[in-house]
Amino acid sequence: MRLSIMLAGGGGMRVSDMVSLAVRAEVAGADGVYMPEAWRSGFVTLSAIAVATSRLSLGPYVLNAHARTPMIAGMSAVDLDELSGGRLVLGVGSGNRVTNESYQGVPVIRPLEKMRDYLAVLRGVVEARYGQRVDYVGARHSMSGWHPQVSPVRSRIPILLAATSPKMAQVAYERADGLALGSLLTREYVAQARAEGQRAAGESFTVTAASFVSVDDDRERARNAARSAVVNLYAGKPHPHYDSLLRQQGFADVADAVGEAVEAGDLAAARSAVSDSVVDRLTIAGTREDCLARLEDYSDLADELILVNVNTMRYQAGDHAVGAAATGTQDSFSPLLGLIEEASSRR
Repeated sequence: MRLSIMLAGGGGMRVSDMVSLAVRAEVAGADGVYMPEAWRSGFVTLSAIAVATSRLSLGPYVLNAHARTPMIAGMSAVDLDELSGGRLVLGVGSGNRVTNESYQGVPVIRPLEKMRDYLAVLRGVVEARYGQRVDYVGARHSMSGWHPQVSPVRSRIPILLAATSPKMAQVAYERADGLALGSLLTREYVAQARAEGQRAAGESFTVTAASFVSVDDDRERARNAARSAVVNLYAGKPHPHYDSLLRQQGFADVADAVGEAVEAGDLAAARSAVSDSVVDRLTIAGTREDCLARLEDYSDLADELILVNVNTMRYQAGDHAVGAAATGTQDSFSPLLGLIEEASSRR
């Protein structure tokens, strides 16, 4: 299993800070560095990282299909893959409804239909050779008469689709190379996703997952930081798909309690509502040895696990974040990079 890190771009980090972290991750033995298209753009920082590194895979995890046309996304992907020497992994998703409708004013209409067409056009753009013509007629996206002015450096850029529902997963089986799963996933959830994907699309179909990671010599402090990270999914910008994931995996009572406490403005109660079982099964939290053992839980299931530093999730859900902010976001990555270094040495 490949081990990578997520650079969320929050915490006041500048592009130079994220490039520095990516270089440190490469030295530590990480396999890749990814960025959500959230607080920062999906391609600019990754381009700087591509120039500063030589081995890491990199890409948006995931770019928002409601924010970029498939033509622009495809051309950007071809450019970044060229710049990085063929290291791009292109994660795509339909985006968060709050981001799309409240922040961008873009309505979410028939997302399954949209993503099916989007991936078809995107695939056409990233695979077209110089002089070829790309045509596609779809209900939501079409392309007619487009000719690329450069051939891509690879015949196929891996495209992963974010999917939290069986119907969106089916789109991934039909049009993508793999699934881009979010965080808060049990071993059983990832195992089922892998089995269904490979049964539907073949053994080459991949599963990438992200996981909230909190490493600390003080086990309880690490676990409390993980609880705050879960609450942040409710207390900051709402993420309905994570609420759905909790319910799908048997934690509806936790989702109800956290949601009610956040709505009432009681973040302490919200953190208390995140059960030990959620921390144990849906996050990677504890001492370094605890976390190394948890990584092993996914080693035979996920092709790649992207580690998300909980200390960069700083809306207002935890006092631990104040200390992390004081010492600097970059410093907060040191335990996570140490975890990767130790895991890499044991391979």
